Amino acid sequence: MQKRFAQFILSAFLLASAQLAISQHHGLGRPVAIDKLPSGSLYVLDAQGEVHAVDFPGGQPVVTGSFHFNKEWASADIVSAQLNGQNVLFLAANYGQTGEISLYSVTGQLLKPSWTLPGGVSSLAYDAAHSILYAASGRTPEIMRIDVNGNTGPELLARTPGSQRLGPILFDAKHNALLAEDLVLGAIYKVDISQRKATFLCGGLRSASAMRFSADGSLLFVSDDVSEDVLTFSMAQPKSAPRIFAKLSQFSSPSGLAWAGDRLVVSDDGARKLFFLSRSGSLVDTLPK
Repeated sequence: MQKRFAQFILSAFLLASAQLAISQHHGLGRPVAIDKLPSGSLYVLDAQGEVHAVDFPGGQPVVTGSFHFNKEWASADIVSAQLNGQNVLFLAANYGQTGEISLYSVTGQLLKPSWTLPGGVSSLAYDAAHSILYAASGRTPEIMRIDVNGNTGPELLARTPGSQRLGPILFDAKHNALLAEDLVLGAIYKVDISQRKATFLCGGLRSASAMRFSADGSLLFVSDDVSEDVLTFSMAQPKSAPRIFAKLSQFSSPSGLAWAGDRLVVSDDGARKLFFLSRSGSLVDTLPK
């Protein structure tokens, strides 16, 4: 189903005027994705199209503000970045089979006209060094490329062979590659960006929802919303069986991963919480409490 042009113009106008407001509640709705600026806030995208800023006064996570993104579209993913010296948020959502990616300031101002993906969008990854945004299609085994400063795209980067439906993607700056997970096969592919070629990397997942590297890049952390746990893969031996990093009784549907210092933050849209884990995988805090 396509969104009518008039509806889009009205939504864009309303969203452009939105400003970050101090949150009057401590809820996060159903957090479907999270990301953190390297030196700033943690940003949470909930299923109802609202973005929440989480800061750490005194070391404790607190919701400090929020703005509405788009209530009519189904929220998909969020990526925070610095673009031309400004902190920004890339927000992805779907309406029927159509995907849309929008660029916002962290105060809720729409900065550019949105990019449309006819095949939908499941997740985003960002190459900060070259201002390139990557988007996995929500309905095809395709990964799209957008030159943010050049205003080009979306253009096809690569297709994952044998894949059916892509989930999370992750940019690997060290190898100029992307990792992309297939939601149906439970497999992770490595996409060589220069060669525009995807190859099988590892398997053993049920339905990954997010991926993050460890600080040194030696481990790949993967949240699985079906097995309700967080796994790790050794990048030196990716085809070895994954290890369980965390499997909490409070987990319901882990949806996103982000690092906040040395703590791994897991968003859970079923539990409606953020879980803060130590390096050993033990629970150290939650939001809300």
